[in-house]
Amino acid sequence: MKTKKVAVSQAYRAFKHPSSALFRSIEFSTIYENTKNINFKGPSLDLGCGDGKTVEMLFDGQFTYGVDNGEANDVDVAIKNNVYKKVLVESAEKMSLLDASVDLIFSNCVIEHIPDNAAVLRESSRILRRGGQFVFTVPSHNFPDYLFITNKLLGLGLASLSRFYKYRRNKSLNQFHCYSAKDWEKKLKKNGFRIKSARYYMSKNALMLWDKMALEVFLLSKLNRKAESIIYKKYKKEIRNYYESDQALNSNGAGLFVHAIKE
Repeated sequence: MKTKKVAVSQAYRAFKHPSSALFRSIEFSTIYENTKNINFKGPSLDLGCGDGKTVEMLFDGQFTYGVDNGEANDVDVAIKNNVYKKVLVESAEKMSLLDASVDLIFSNCVIEHIPDNAAVLRESSRILRRGGQFVFTVPSHNFPDYLFITNKLLGLGLASLSRFYKYRRNKSLNQFHCYSAKDWEKKLKKNGFRIKSARYYMSKNALMLWDKMALEVFLLSKLNRKAESIIYKKYKKEIRNYYESDQALNSNGAGLFVHAIKE
């Protein structure tokens, strides 16, 4: 099973929001560029699978398992569409899969939403076979500092309000963890993983656009039901420009791709 290239237009059709089209297209491109030469073995697991759109878009084969706690109320879509051979509606903090029973765990922007991420890493280590691969994306430690409103408030000298906005935005997104690659390396090592590669993506300017578009859609939607389409068309060229250039940013990205190996 291999990863596939995903275009901006595909991301927009799938996620229906200009901010999602921007973030996901850059994210998916980063995943593809860093895994395109790998032929992943199964059994495979999508951790926090939701409706299954992501793996359908990114991979050319069917995953063995999807695991999701069902809180987002979209896992039924994955079950109905037979995206996975088997869907387990349970917590990633305590999975029913047997020890050393999978060769690949993939997780796209999920682990940061789980309060006890240490438990997730322990469980992932438990169910992965030796030499198995753990591929995931998460927001980085830069995410709160790169937000549009964060920076606008700082520019106005309103540091306290800027800090409050960062807190509220993370809270509204249910993001409990925003770590650096070095922090993840330490956490993974404690659970028997070695990082094979880690890449930052989503520059400060790109994330500022992400936050700005989200705000504009929110405000315009009060007046126009086609707000998402209008804002997407307004920024379509900028979205594409970032999609084509906004990867491998050393330590300066708002997003982080990690490819780890179970030792």
